[in-house]
Amino acid sequence: MKKLLFVLSLTLSLSCCNKDDNPRNPIDQLPPATQTGENTFGCLVNGEPLVITNSREQVAIYQQGQLQFGGGGITMILGDPIKINEEYDLTGKARFFVDPNPQLGCHYDFQDSYQGNLIFSKIDRVNYFISGTFSFSTITNNCEDIKITEGRFDMKYIP
Repeated sequence: MKKLLFVLSLTLSLSCCNKDDNPRNPIDQLPPATQTGENTFGCLVNGEPLVITNSREQVAIYQQGQLQFGGGGITMILGDPIKINEEYDLTGKARFFVDPNPQLGCHYDFQDSYQGNLIFSKIDRVNYFISGTFSFSTITNNCEDIKITEGRFDMKYIP
């Protein structure tokens, strides 16, 4: 009888557990779209979230009329004039490294990006930060096609 009660109570307690059959939406795992220089960078890489919150893994440099920025193996380069709310074509201006050493992983260079866009929502030239959104696609031989979507950034830059 004790065994039966134990089995029944165990079954009842396990059936009450809230099993999460619906994993979190990948977009919800990205950093919020802020415009305050929070040093965040994130996107979906083939649907999987890539979030870079450590500023040591980010780069944003604006020198001699050219802005180079990115994080987590993604780099984008744009030249002046750079304005807010203007869409920039990232074809040939974005790259992605699965591993920085091409012998160890896939290396997608600037010329491999065949479509994409970038929009700055804020450029603060006093406090030196940029915010905005981006997406691009890239392809190279013997590696899977990469689709970067839902990209967002809010990063301080080095003038």
